[in-house]
Amino acid sequence: MTSGRQDDKVKTTHRGTTLVDRTFGEHRQGYDLTEIRRTHGNLLRVRIHRDAYQHQSYALVEVFTPAMTWTQLANEPPSTWHAGTPYRSTSPTPLENLAERLFQRADAILRAE
Repeated sequence: MTSGRQDDKVKTTHRGTTLVDRTFGEHRQGYDLTEIRRTHGNLLRVRIHRDAYQHQSYALVEVFTPAMTWTQLANEPPSTWHAGTPYRSTSPTPLENLAERLFQRADAILRAE
């Protein structure tokens, strides 16, 4: 069962991005972080699923398109971050640096257009 927590304040993060929504949840085999930010006119969403098993974990960043769908821009293979995160967590802290890297990669991709 997932227990979710959501921040209820819109916050401006560094580099001029605005935090729109953030949820964190724990489940039987790990935890999840989903965060949405607005940056340079784009909505970006990072989804990280940390499972007990590396092959069932993922970390990706998506952009919201004019067709009102989320399109993946980049991902980070679990082999690069899974071992460095704890099996259990009651907060999103272990995933925050990974989320920030994904947001930065997405911003770089979109600025290269």
